[in-house]
Parts: sequence; C-alpha cells; structure tokens
Amino acid sequence: MKRSFMVLPIVGLIIAGLLGSCGAPDINFPGKASSKTGDKYAFKDGAEGFPVKEFKGMATAPGLVFIIGGTYFMGGGEKDIEYSFDNRKKQVTVSSFYMDETEISNLDYKEFLYYILQDSGEFMFSQLYPDTTVWLRDFTYNDPMFEYYFSHVAFNTYPVVGITWHKANAYCNWRTAHVNNRLLEKDPEAVLWPRYRLPTESEWEYAARGLLEQENYTWEGKSLRTPYGDFKSNFKRGRGDYAGWAGGTSGKDLRFFTDGHFYMGPVQGFYPNDFGLFNMAGNVAEWCEDTYRVLSYEDEDDLNPIRRFGKSKIRPDKLLDDTGYNEKFSLLYNPDPNARPGAENDDNIKVYRGGSWFDVAYFLTAGSRRFMHADTSSNTVGFRCVMTRLGSPK
Repeated sequence: MKRSFMVLPIVGLIIAGLLGSCGAPDINFPGKASSKTGDKYAFKDGAEGFPVKEFKGMATAPGLVFIIGGTYFMGGGEKDIEYSFDNRKKQVTVSSFYMDETEISNLDYKEFLYYILQDSGEFMFSQLYPDTTVWLRDFTYNDPMFEYYFSHVAFNTYPVVGITWHKANAYCNWRTAHVNNRLLEKDPEAVLWPRYRLPTESEWEYAARGLLEQENYTWEGKSLRTPYGDFKSNFKRGRGDYAGWAGGTSGKDLRFFTDGHFYMGPVQGFYPNDFGLFNMAGNVAEWCEDTYRVLSYEDEDDLNPIRRFGKSKIRPDKLLDDTGYNEKFSLLYNPDPNARPGAENDDNIKVYRGGSWFDVAYFLTAGSRRFMHADTSSNTVGFRCVMTRLGSPK
C-alpha cells in the first residue's frame, strides 16, 4: 500500500505533463476561422472562404545553419596594432538568421557558372569567372595555383577566391532564384525562401563568435592549438612561416608542427565553432554587405546594424528640407564630389572579415575589420551566404 501512494503522484504528474503538451497552441496556425469576424478560412483550393496559406514554420534552406539571434558586444579584441580605431565595442542586437556552414567552394561556384553559361551565354560567363590572376606575383612561384586552383578537380572542396563583391552578390541572386525554382517545380504554390545574400558585419561577427562574446577568437581561450596539438585554424604563424616546421616521422607527429596547408585548405577543414560554422577564422577572409567607414560604430543603429552608404536620409526633429528629410553624412565622410577618393569617400569600399591563410593571428580575431574596393578581388578573400529568418525567431 505504501508503494501505491508513492507511485500515484508521479503517474499523475506524467499524465498532466502529457495533457499540457498536447494542449499547447501552434503559434503559426491562425485557427480554422477568423478570430475577428468568425468567417471560416479556406486552406484548400476551391474551398469557400478567405484563402489562407498554411505555414508550419520556416524550413532551413540548402547549405545553411540556423543562428539564433541575440545581443552581444560587437568589436574589440586584440590591441589595435594598426591604430585604425575602427572596431570600438558597442552592444548591438542581431535578429535570428541562417548562414552557410562553409565558405563557398570552387565546386559551388562552378555549378553557378554552369547554369550561367546555359541561361545567359558566354559573355556573362566570362564576366563572372573568378580572376585567377590574383595568384600572380613577380617574386613568388604561384604559377601552379594560377593555372590549376579553380580549374582542377583537386581543389573542388577548397574555397573560391578571386571573387569581387559584385560577383559574390551575383552568386547570391542566382542561388535564390535556383532553389526557389526547384520548390516551384515540386509545388507551384510553395512558400518560397527569402533571398540568399551577403552577411552584414554585425551578423558575420555574431556568427563568428558563436555566443563566446568575451573571447578574442572564434573559439574558447587564447590558444591557437587544441589540447592535442592541432592548429585550430589555417593562418600564417610569422614572417615566412605559412605551414610550420615539417618535423616528426609520422602523421601523428606532424600535427604538432604544421597546419597541413601552405595556402588555403578545404572548406570543412579544421574545427567548426559552437554554431557549427567552419573556418570563420583563417583559411580565407569573407566579404560582408557593408560599406566601410572607420566610425560606423558611432552612427549605426544598435538593432541589426548595417552601413549601406556613406550618407543617408534621416528625419531630424528640425531643419527638414522640402522632402521632409535631411541628409546625414557618416563621420569623416567628405560630401565634396571633387574630394580625393579613399576609404571614407567611396561607397564602393566594402568590408571583409576574418583572417586568411596569408594573415597572422591578429586578423583571426572576430572583431578585426578590413576593407577592399567592390571591384577588387584577392587570393585571400572568399564569401559565404546568409538568409533572414522569417516568423518565429526560435
């Protein structure tokens, strides 16, 4: 008898829990009828009533990893060795979004070019082809990389480089249309995914930190090696040291002296961060959507911050112009059209983030910022895509 008194409360709690979970409302389901008019909704074609598309929550599009949004301190990190003062700490909030698990690989970009050639012809194909001359140097024998890095199958799983900011955006636009067309082929009434795009600076840094906002790097601690001696990223150790000492007599011994790559490595090389993203530090740096300004942190909003242009239209409390708006210039921005072009006067100067195989560890820090002209490409800069999360942020 004593045992029965002990069991019954537990059974009762289990039953109550099951009943409670079964009765939980589906926040994405609007109900069978309007709560305001009482009219029935029509969820099927031909049914009587106001047509409503049933939505069970946003699915994850191909290649992406879900990044739950939140607040964090953007910027900061190692000592500002360049004295650029362009990454002061600022608390911001980033909405939930999705990001590519890996950098866009050579194979991914070849797929893009394959369809571009079919749909748009040779001229557009040639315009979007990676600039392989980024490998050519007068005093370095990079000729094999110039000849084979993009074209040879040996590098299919390596990150694409030689891509301008504009070409990266072209890939994003094509990918959006391509995956949505695949949905429409299966169901003409399918709910389409939002567009693939380049990440904002704030999104990129938030994802790179992996919720470890107090850390300098994209992993926990200040060590550049794992407890087993493996390097956590692909970077340059110092002057003339791109891979470390060969040393050792076996593969197990070699890991203590080298990262295994003299240039970049495969897009799934090394270790992912806590969001499951590979190579957010090292391998290749990555394009962001933002226009570069030294003092962006001063005048950007603190919710989903982005800088699109050096100047913007605002609605101040007074001094309105005829349109009801007034022009606001970014700090240090010179509105004079005859001003000497530079990072503070050109809206085509774009941000790229993350260190590369060519960079020392300082640039692996999540808060470091650099810039390059949108029409320029490099053998150290690639990209990955993001997608906005619609509906519930969880």
